[in-house]
Amino acid sequence: MAEITFLLSVLLGSTAFLFREAAGQAYLSTSWAGEVCSTAQVFCHHPEYLAYGGEVLLVIAIGTKIVSLAD
Repeated sequence: MAEITFLLSVLLGSTAFLFREAAGQAYLSTSWAGEVCSTAQVFCHHPEYLAYGGEVLLVIAIGTKIVSLAD
């Protein structure tokens, strides 16, 4: 369980980074950034939403691992 939540937290963090970079490049009219931002505009404007989810999953992964080690 801890491994899955850790993987999901890394994926959410990577996606947040992608959307943050795409938002910065969209003003320069980069084609890939336009495609990414047109896919999910809310995440292009607020990539921290994905980062918050990643942080919560990371805390859950660490907590799950600590509990499993205590048993």
